[in-house]
Amino acid sequence: MHKIFQFIFAGVFALVALQLRLALAQDYPARPVTILCWSEPGSPVDYYARIMARLMTRELGQNVVVENRTGGDGVIAVNQLLKQPADGYTLLANTISLAALASEPTATFKPEDLQMIARSQLDPYGLVVPAAIRFKTIDELVKYARANPGKITVGGVFEMSAHRVAWEVFAEKAGIKAVWVPFKGGGPALLAVAGGHVDIAATNPGNVKPFVASGKVRVLAISAERRLADFPDVPTYKERGWNVVRYQWRGMMGKAGLPKPVLDRLLAAMQKTQQSAEWKSYLEQVTQIDGFMGPAEFQALLQKDIGEFLATKKKLGLL
Repeated sequence: MHKIFQFIFAGVFALVALQLRLALAQDYPARPVTILCWSEPGSPVDYYARIMARLMTRELGQNVVVENRTGGDGVIAVNQLLKQPADGYTLLANTISLAALASEPTATFKPEDLQMIARSQLDPYGLVVPAAIRFKTIDELVKYARANPGKITVGGVFEMSAHRVAWEVFAEKAGIKAVWVPFKGGGPALLAVAGGHVDIAATNPGNVKPFVASGKVRVLAISAERRLADFPDVPTYKERGWNVVRYQWRGMMGKAGLPKPVLDRLLAAMQKTQQSAEWKSYLEQVTQIDGFMGPAEFQALLQKDIGEFLATKKKLGLL
């Protein structure tokens, strides 16, 4: 009999706790919301997080602030998120680098620990060369690389990154082999190619506009579905015959277990902000594309990207 009362009490307690949680969720947000960012202030994802924080403050009626938690290539920020309650008051601005973290054998979290809220933007990849290099077009580059396997050097972010995956996908499609030269970030890789220290930089076109304007580098091709307004003369891989359409994405996530009313409120707020003139102006400024995607599709995309990272690592002998 004692066990029966214990069971009934536990059931009643769980029901009351659930009702209290739902009631609190209906009032969300009742206090400021924090967006964690795993990069330094001034980085592309930090800039994204701060734009989103400002716009979401208007939509949610509470202050939304950004807190930079750097270190461990993003692991510290993810772990900080997972230490918090799943109540929507701590979020994390994420990028496709999340797939890189989750694909590590030593990963401290699983995709199931996270709740994707929405993907916001798409940032295509591009191939950038020094202005003085012999290659004037992507076709000339591919022709030379095929005739001289392993002689081309490609500078990019880290030994393994989304930029590396994008390059390897293109290289396989084009039938070329090159030497990957890792840098600690996109900035150093860009400086290296502008100085002629590597033949190519695999980076995002929006980052190179000042260098193109000064005549230091040229963009040979981009991985977008169609040409970019800022680079109308630069072809896509696809139009040159290589079916490679790839983007670095950025979005927002919370901890798994977010109450549905909270998830719905955040989703609606993000969707509304991405319809604003300020958001569209921001995308034009950074040469990026609106890429709104809801939670279920976003979660599936993360799983797909993790699989692609694992396949690339295995191919390169990095597992």
